[in-house]
Amino acid sequence: MAALIKDPVFLLAYLAGVVGLVFQVSRVPRLQGLFDRLPALVWTFFIPMLSTSAGLIPDESPLYRALARYLLPACLVLLLISAELKAIARLGRTALVVMAAGCLGVALGCVAAFLILRPWLPAEAWKAAGALAGTWIGGSANLIAVGTTLGLSPELQGIIIIVDTVVGYTWMGLLISFAAHQDRFDRWNGADRAVMDGVGARLAERKAKASRPMAVADATLMVGLAIVLTAACLWVGGVLPPVGRVLNQFSWAILLLTSVALLLSLTPLSRLEEAGASTLGYAGFYLLLASVGAQGDLRKVAAHPQFVLFGVIVIAVHALLTLAAIRLLRAPLFFFGAASQACVGGYSSAPVVAAIYHPALAPVGLLLAVLGNVIGTYAGLLVAQVLSGLAA
Repeated sequence: MAALIKDPVFLLAYLAGVVGLVFQVSRVPRLQGLFDRLPALVWTFFIPMLSTSAGLIPDESPLYRALARYLLPACLVLLLISAELKAIARLGRTALVVMAAGCLGVALGCVAAFLILRPWLPAEAWKAAGALAGTWIGGSANLIAVGTTLGLSPELQGIIIIVDTVVGYTWMGLLISFAAHQDRFDRWNGADRAVMDGVGARLAERKAKASRPMAVADATLMVGLAIVLTAACLWVGGVLPPVGRVLNQFSWAILLLTSVALLLSLTPLSRLEEAGASTLGYAGFYLLLASVGAQGDLRKVAAHPQFVLFGVIVIAVHALLTLAAIRLLRAPLFFFGAASQACVGGYSSAPVVAAIYHPALAPVGLLLAVLGNVIGTYAGLLVAQVLSGLAA
């Protein structure tokens, strides 16, 4: 069945309209409960997918490839340039070790799930596992970065986003329920709750960054920086030799761009966040996410239920390693909830879960999510590299 909207210009207008409408509707007070359960990110992905399944828009278009190649790197620049690496380093040994255990748990969980379910997985499952590792160590931007870099099919990329949503939000509900039992757990674990007070004190010492309206000078610097870095890294990536099945030309470009953006976050350019650099980056990212959803078809997604079990196995291994870390460190259960949700949930929900455990320490969840976002692309590509060897 031919799609009704095929022209790239009108297709771009449709996707941009969907993204804009979703975020406007999410601000309606009466619908706040609905969007608390299903965030705007989910609607931004599923509405284009439903549109494709209904024959309104196509599942293939030059527009989708252009957005993946050029918009993704530009958005990553704006998202990473404001990463507060120094603040992350001041979080303390306990938070960082538990977060590391959570990230390792996701990576090892992907390997375990791949080995267990291998007979029932498609040939490019190693790419899907890398994308899942990227999103459950970092966030949705990492999922798209890893999936696009590896050339993951839109069908499997859509399935991984669904697994991220269904399994991820179920796990979030369990983490919230654990908060009611943290006092009893901490007594059993012999946890020193003074650690949390120390982290809170260090965060309180940080001066709140003043926000300011975005000026034309700010906007032009952001756009210019994003475009120049994207073009430069794509050019350098194009001349570097491929390594294996993971480090292709675009992989090199993404890794170079991520590294350069993180280095720039240590310079005065990080103050662009005061004018909304990450906000502009996320606006582009959601448009990219809508284009990913448009390439999906619910009829194809239903053909791979084994990936839900894949996600459950990953979460189980992640939970075991994260719990082992707080047991060995005698750390409060707070760090388990904050680190786990920082991995699996990312920016949008990690502060919420952290605040449920300890209202004064919501910033811990946010900063751990920032750390996950910083390493998510690297970790996802590393997992994909390992699994590509196992799949060969």
